[in-house]
Amino acid sequence: MSDSKLMKARELARIACASCEGCGECCRGMGDSILLDPWDIFQLTRGLGKTFEELLKKEADLSVARGVILPHLSMPGEACAFLGEDGRCRIHAFRPGLCRLYPLGRQYHDGGFSYFVLPASCPGKTRSKARISAYLGVPDLPMYEEYLLSWHDFLARLREKLERTEAAGFKDVCMAVLRLFYFLPYEPERDFYLQYRRRLKKAERLLLS
Repeated sequence: MSDSKLMKARELARIACASCEGCGECCRGMGDSILLDPWDIFQLTRGLGKTFEELLKKEADLSVARGVILPHLSMPGEACAFLGEDGRCRIHAFRPGLCRLYPLGRQYHDGGFSYFVLPASCPGKTRSKARISAYLGVPDLPMYEEYLLSWHDFLARLREKLERTEAAGFKDVCMAVLRLFYFLPYEPERDFYLQYRRRLKKAERLLLS
């Protein structure tokens, strides 16, 4: 939750940092908080030419996030594995959604979500206004936002099921999610959302019914 103004993607917010000098502060000390969703993995595996298994060797790791085992960006030495020596992101063109979002957050409510500016964010002194949709730089943003709502809803229902699942079955359910949405390769030249929806239907049938 946040006391900041809640906004939609069409609105302007003081979030652009034209004076960025590459301090890299936003890429350090994040622990396991930069969770990776299926869209992120599609972008990373396509952009880097690596499989999810290969990402887990160095750039990503697994942890329990609010009751579900999910991947997150690795922070070796307290800095993101993709942070260059010049203090800038080496995968900026296909960086994960949470990295694109910063210094914004998302607040889910009433079957949708709104954006808000994080109270403690970039140490840069000069911030100009930018339209949130342009700042995010995601092609077909309405489709992406629809996907985010879908994934958020799926995880919420999954967490409810896991709360009722005996400890012995917890890992099995989580591994099924990881195999279906992460380990199973995405076809890089095919529409991500179509691939995701097919996997979601299968997951709902196998894990939530």
